[in-house]
Amino acid sequence: MDDGTEVARSAHRELVFEHDGKSLLQSDKPDLLIQEFRSSEAAGNKTQQKTRSLDYIRNEMSCYLFEYLEGFHIPTFFVEKLSPLRMMVKRIEPIPLYVKIFNTGRGVFSGRFGIKQDISLDFPIIEHYYKNGTENSSWVNEYHVHALDIATPEEFKQINRIASKINAVLRGLCDRRQLVLADSQLKFGRWKGQIVLGDELSPTTCHFLDLARGETSQRDRFQVGQEAGEEAWGELCDRLMSKV
Repeated sequence: MDDGTEVARSAHRELVFEHDGKSLLQSDKPDLLIQEFRSSEAAGNKTQQKTRSLDYIRNEMSCYLFEYLEGFHIPTFFVEKLSPLRMMVKRIEPIPLYVKIFNTGRGVFSGRFGIKQDISLDFPIIEHYYKNGTENSSWVNEYHVHALDIATPEEFKQINRIASKINAVLRGLCDRRQLVLADSQLKFGRWKGQIVLGDELSPTTCHFLDLARGETSQRDRFQVGQEAGEEAWGELCDRLMSKV
């Protein structure tokens, strides 16, 4: 399907929600939505072609990783890939909480606790952030989650349990491909009484490092905003999807 066809079809669908270069559109079924990657439109004509290629990769990688997780009985909102820019997803009730999992000490985390950059943590560290319709997010613990009625105690346990399993599965996938999952950001929602993973799984939410690069300074090549982002993201997608 070409870009023009996808844009034309998007124009005839109700926009349900839009964030982080993604649009959620109403599908023909009330309980299913179409998630479309469209950061190129916000980027402007000058960088449209490049960002659109990154959108393809975001969709391709997310579809593959959602399916991969489903193979380990991890519940997600993913239904099927529709086109290079679109996937069908369940219409979940978003929980205004995202989970950040750190496997290494890097960046803000390293500075916050005064530890060495790139140090591998003995076990993953899970943090929770509350975000509800604003640009800023607040670092919260389980007392905030319960007192502010963000999630029930049982839902909070399920979120942590699922997040830990996602982290373990993705780390195993990366280990076999000379990659490191340094940290990730996960969002969840409710679907027919069940907690499921939503949003996307790509370099915009997952921080990958390249162990195939000998020098430590060259390993952080998949970050958003890197000059050779399109080429690096494409290589990352191919490696994650390769049969090892």
